[in-house]
Amino acid sequence: MKKTVYLLFSLLIVLAVYVSGATAQGIPSLGTADALTLAEAAAALKVPGAAAPFVNLPDPDPLPPTLFGRLPYPSIAPVKLFDNLYFVGTTAVGAFVIDTGDGLVMLDTGINKDDAALMTEDMKKLGLDPSKIKLLLISHEHFDHYGGVQYLKKNVCPNAKVAMSLIGWNFLQTVPLEAGYINPRPQAVDIYLIDGMKIKVGNTTIQVVATPGHSAGCMSFIIPVTDKGEAHMAGIMGGTGVWATQLETRLYKASIEYFKAFAAAAKCDVGLGVHSLESDFAEVRVRKPGEAHPLVIGTEKFDTVYLQKYRDLYQYVLNSGKMQPYPGVVAPPGSAPAKE
Repeated sequence: MKKTVYLLFSLLIVLAVYVSGATAQGIPSLGTADALTLAEAAAALKVPGAAAPFVNLPDPDPLPPTLFGRLPYPSIAPVKLFDNLYFVGTTAVGAFVIDTGDGLVMLDTGINKDDAALMTEDMKKLGLDPSKIKLLLISHEHFDHYGGVQYLKKNVCPNAKVAMSLIGWNFLQTVPLEAGYINPRPQAVDIYLIDGMKIKVGNTTIQVVATPGHSAGCMSFIIPVTDKGEAHMAGIMGGTGVWATQLETRLYKASIEYFKAFAAAAKCDVGLGVHSLESDFAEVRVRKPGEAHPLVIGTEKFDTVYLQKYRDLYQYVLNSGKMQPYPGVVAPPGSAPAKE
């Protein structure tokens, strides 16, 4: 029996690594030659049946408490980080907005309509027109990242494409309304993100890297930015929390190193997070003319400082004494008992 359990568990690990694309052979550069337009990205799913149909789950009564407690959370003052990159959001979760020269890309949408409405007003304060959002890019299938999609599509940018990972979308059609997966869920997705996909909007090509662990369909991103015309490359890890299960914790660590390979190939020298704090941007707000950009840390520190924070999260959970043991394998009904 032990041999059977070990074999099945090993197969699960191999499958998870394969799905995450963790064999980093032939890492693509961040060129635009193989980048997809929004229309091409929307048509990229060659087998439509691979995307599960939307499952409309009514809210339970009472609605389970959120992970963040009382809502809404106060806003963090919106800020222009680079020539083409902005941050809007709250003390719980934020969104990055990319000005592509031909419309906006919004990376994550907040918890719910309150967050989305607040972010919309913050964009206007920065001189951005939210109605020009062409792409709502969802990092992963947790409600604090997808929760504003319905509001934005209905009230702000009805023609925007919604993009999230195929695995994340399918996962939301199978998991009940609990914990990180409550409503309002996206009701439709236009673009199903897959590992290695590059999407071009205006003058900006965004590279997508699968980084499962924080969630099954978690995606991270590499985005070109400029500072007073000087080119830089920003890497954004899609998830910051580590679940204390053997599979998810180990996948999280593997995904950090996988993302590192893509970031190194792209020469990422800016590291940003989907859960940002006011302190992350304090130096940007007081930067004086002629001073170096505080968020440009260089390619070496992208690994040793930025990515190390995520490795430290992994190590903290690993050392916490709260790691759940490897699970057993449940045999299907009527199957014969495994032999030693």
